[in-house]
Amino acid sequence: MQGSSSQPLTQIIQQWQTGDKQAESQLYQFAYLQLRKIAQQERARNAEKYGIDNHVLADSISSTTALIHDAYIKMSNSELADIENKRTFFLMAAKVMRQILIDNARTLQAQKRQQLTTIAGAPDTNERENRFEQLITIDKALDSFSVRYPRQSNALKLKYLMGMQNQEISELLECSASLIEKDLKFSRSWLQTRMA
Repeated sequence: MQGSSSQPLTQIIQQWQTGDKQAESQLYQFAYLQLRKIAQQERARNAEKYGIDNHVLADSISSTTALIHDAYIKMSNSELADIENKRTFFLMAAKVMRQILIDNARTLQAQKRQQLTTIAGAPDTNERENRFEQLITIDKALDSFSVRYPRQSNALKLKYLMGMQNQEISELLECSASLIEKDLKFSRSWLQTRMA
């Protein structure tokens, strides 16, 4: 993967660490473009699954756009001193995206609880409430999983939070694509047993 110019991302990160403001701008531009790419992939997936004229796609477009902007703002306001290379950059971006998703789920869950007194039993409300609870449960399980299986956890985050392909993940984590495939299968299986 390349940065926003012809320079590799790791080189841009190194230049940014020396105080190069142009490299900092390139780094944030790369982050924004990468996040936008993920949103476009998600939009295409939803259009294929539900059709073009549907509320799921409309919700997806607004929520993924909001997620991109939230993640970009959070990354641009973060202390990026821990970023050393492309790997740490993508892992930080995945962490930021996960934090935003969980924070949003908790906020929406709290709002839904307040509204339950007036619309208790509504099927749409119950379905959303279950999704929020499931997301928070997955987050807790993922924390435990990350401590026990860091490489597998990183592969899972890069796949599902950053939208990366297995080959890209294997290059980033410096292991074979077949090992990444095994890691992802193991991760999904481990999480499913915890969610059952």
